[in-house]
Amino acid sequence: MILGKINNIENTTWNKLIFTISFFLILFFPERNLAQTTSDGQIWLDTELNYTYKLRHLFQDEISYQTLVSGETRWQSINMTPVYEYNVNSYLDLVSGIPLSYTIQDKAMSTFEVRTMVGARIYFTPYKRYQTRLLSRWEYRWSYDHESDSWETGNRFRFRGEFLYPINRPSFYSDNMWYTITDAEVFFSSGGDISERFANRTRLRAGIGYRLNYKLRFEAIYTCQISRNTINDNFDAISNILRLRFKYYFK
Repeated sequence: MILGKINNIENTTWNKLIFTISFFLILFFPERNLAQTTSDGQIWLDTELNYTYKLRHLFQDEISYQTLVSGETRWQSINMTPVYEYNVNSYLDLVSGIPLSYTIQDKAMSTFEVRTMVGARIYFTPYKRYQTRLLSRWEYRWSYDHESDSWETGNRFRFRGEFLYPINRPSFYSDNMWYTITDAEVFFSSGGDISERFANRTRLRAGIGYRLNYKLRFEAIYTCQISRNTINDNFDAISNILRLRFKYYFK
């Protein structure tokens, strides 16, 4: 009887996950919008350093190298994202940060971007084995173009729904744990004068992670990123991204 109930719970969880993925696929990937697209391949290498103070305060810094490995024009980008999170309760985190990015588009063009970011993470299932949550962020962006020697500014909203599931352990606080990562994120630019090819984006991610212990964690994530200029335009480009991430937590 007990095993039967557990199986029913697990089946219900996976049914919800399948429904969620199918919903996002239907909503963001209609067949008519995927015609005449371009595609490329990218690799992102991340190192994430975390420090928790008195359980409620998290200081995080992510350093990332990103590059195009297949496509028209190869670019390279170095990013640093210092973030502060405050845990209000089991259902809510408040998030702020100042992401920095330097991108070399080609020999004649490079850009530097500074953002201020504020947001919130809502936990829908804080006491469950699996984790479902929503991360919403607002960003104000300053972008400097070295070629034109000018600054541009703009606003952007980001919303990401996440689902995490521990494979071989009963919770996310166990060592030697494998877990899955599934999420979908949408980007909306709400005005400004930043000259960029794609103002609106959608990302679908799926990956696997391993927690060796409290300090060390590793993740490998595949991201399908689609881009378009406005919410009413067709999708113009698809990027296939392999993201490898190393996480370290200081005690």
